Amino acid sequence: MATLFDYLQQTQRFLREGRQDLLDPQDLIQYINRARREVAGRTQCVRRLTPISGSITDAPLVAGGHNYSAQTYLSISPPDFPSGALPYPSGLQATGELIIRAGVVTAANIINGGSGYFQPQATIIDPTGAGSGASVTLTLSPINVLQPNQEQYSFSDINVSMFPGVDSVYSIKSVSVIYANYRYSLPMYSFTVYQSYIRNYPYSYTYVPTFCSQYGQGADGSFFAYPWPSQLYQWEFDCFCLPQDMIDNHSVDVIPQPWSDVVPYFAAHLAYLELQNLDYAKFYLDLFDRMTQRKSDYARPGRITNPYGRWVWLGFIPAVLEILQRLGNLVS
Repeated sequence: MATLFDYLQQTQRFLREGRQDLLDPQDLIQYINRARREVAGRTQCVRRLTPISGSITDAPLVAGGHNYSAQTYLSISPPDFPSGALPYPSGLQATGELIIRAGVVTAANIINGGSGYFQPQATIIDPTGAGSGASVTLTLSPINVLQPNQEQYSFSDINVSMFPGVDSVYSIKSVSVIYANYRYSLPMYSFTVYQSYIRNYPYSYTYVPTFCSQYGQGADGSFFAYPWPSQLYQWEFDCFCLPQDMIDNHSVDVIPQPWSDVVPYFAAHLAYLELQNLDYAKFYLDLFDRMTQRKSDYARPGRITNPYGRWVWLGFIPAVLEILQRLGNLVS
């Protein structure tokens, strides 16, 4: 990923502005960030899949209890919803510790937050059996969930804080609901169709959402899900995002290669607009358009879904028939 200095250096080269005689570097930084948003929107290169499970971040104490021995420990349930995602596709067991003073649990600390949790449980166990009355709750890292009886969800409510450098969601590619150990991708309809044919019963009908629709566009858009959720469900978004502004060299850049190469072209276009050099502004805009398309062509080769086509299973038919024949011989 590029640094802010990399972007500034290349933009100033295009402008022949190494001495910073004509343009304020802070203006160039604004143009670079506008260019990064333009690249993200044009190429849809900042794509994120929101998590359906998370890690445990905290264990607030509810009650301290009494008579606990020094052997008392915090037991956390195993990962209940491994997501298959890296770095822990099968989940990771969370661990914690207790602070006990005069037989009273005064605090619970998370040592390792683990991975793959949706509804974790914590139990305070005293092997001597003397202690009682203490309890803690567990706080989970952000995941997106369908709330009971809530139909509308703003794009701004989609939590993307787990992705450093990502600012907001501006478009949704697909939406899935996790229900009964099944990931169901909701059919999406235009809001006109959704309004006319789907959300006919505005009250009292709750179930697993099976239809959805986008209302509005850009970062101010929202999503509707029907029927209204009957309970808490995991809500997975495949979404296109806009990057956070870079303010210094420690800022995280989420524009991946090869598209980060084209950011300075658009920044130079904006800088030449400020200088009222419209010929160069158009020149660099045209370069940006061509280079963006070239990079997209590099990164998106054509693919076939199945190189064997629809006949893939025919090759197994003789083997299946032979197995059936042998089984028949054994039975006879």
